[in-house]
Amino acid sequence: MATVQLRLKGATPLHLAAATISALPILFIDYQLMAHHAHPTLALWLLSGAVAFLPWISRAMARSAYRAKCDEVAVHLRGEALPYKTISEVRVEKNFRRTVLHLKRSETIELQLVLADAFAGRLEPFVELDRRLREHGLEIRGG
Repeated sequence: MATVQLRLKGATPLHLAAATISALPILFIDYQLMAHHAHPTLALWLLSGAVAFLPWISRAMARSAYRAKCDEVAVHLRGEALPYKTISEVRVEKNFRRTVLHLKRSETIELQLVLADAFAGRLEPFVELDRRLREHGLEIRGG
């Protein structure tokens, strides 16, 4: 029984835009230093450098905290397993920031699997998860 790790991967346009905007202060300070021989304080330069790394740090934290996998029997998320044979509903919900796959077992039990996040990336390999859901007669609705 092969277990497939599901990870958030890839760069998204929104994350790259946030990273570019975050890097502008340090780039401006470096430009002033080179072109105009300005003398910014070390604290300002270090703070601007720290701001440039914020989007990358938040992305790394989101990816490291996200642990999902699937095997022939169940989908596993955050230490919980949801066997395919107990899933009653599979649907996708999209909004501006995220695309979430809802795996519903009953009125009280539902797993939410992030398929895409505007800042953290896309779930890979989604094709394998989709194949295993289809093998068990579960079609993804919505989205």
